Amino acid sequence: MGDTVVVKRIRFALIALVALYLIGPTLVVIWLSFSKDEVLRFPPHLFSWRWYQEFLFDERWNAAVLRSLLVGTLATLFATLIGSVAAFGTARTRLPGKQIVEVFAIAPMVVPPIILATGGYSLYSNLNMIGSNIGLAIMHTVLGIPYVYLIVSSALTRNDPSIELAALSLGANRWRTIRDVTVPANLPAIITGALFAFLISFDEVVVTVFLSGSMTPTLPVRVYSSLSLAVSPVVAAVSTVQLIIALILMSLLGQLQRWQRRWAEVAPAL
Repeated sequence: MGDTVVVKRIRFALIALVALYLIGPTLVVIWLSFSKDEVLRFPPHLFSWRWYQEFLFDERWNAAVLRSLLVGTLATLFATLIGSVAAFGTARTRLPGKQIVEVFAIAPMVVPPIILATGGYSLYSNLNMIGSNIGLAIMHTVLGIPYVYLIVSSALTRNDPSIELAALSLGANRWRTIRDVTVPANLPAIITGALFAFLISFDEVVVTVFLSGSMTPTLPVRVYSSLSLAVSPVVAAVSTVQLIIALILMSLLGQLQRWQRRWAEVAPAL
């Protein structure tokens, strides 16, 4: 009995150490974001909201956030549409060359970003698209498609296709079946893929550095530039805000997964 208690305590201590090792740097960044010092110094001496105010009211940071949101929104829309259609085509139809489509759909996840960046730079230089929002959104779309495709494909594989066949047998055409049955049944997976695509776009640095041009950078590129030129505590504030946004989106993803499980339980009874 005593050995069991000792083993449990050792296991708890190891888990706590691992958790501290993983979460510790994040907690330090959050703590530094409330510093009043001019430079990053740990531990901070005084508590202040100064760097959050600078982030919120500085035009350069605001412009970077707006550009990241614009590019991320466009990339999310494109990636969700293309990835979902590709997933449906490979999961619900006998598409010739299905394996080729699957390889192309997940290839950007495997190819190193620096290769995509250099290739995109060469292409965009010829098309005079360096620095354009639409060009940057297209490249971010390429990065987001694999996540949408894999998530939606997995959902389509799990969901029973007999519901769609029942709708077709009752007189619904293919388009109405997709609109009224397939999309609602897989909507949690589609939204989950869209959120992942947005996070990938919003956090992308390597490709964006090559293609964003010399005008207004996106938020991750501005953070990278700030760390390279002068380490200011405002970077810690920006990182904390990004962490909060990521936590909110992850909570939403958890809710979507619960929603999808409920649908999977209810759908067969319908």
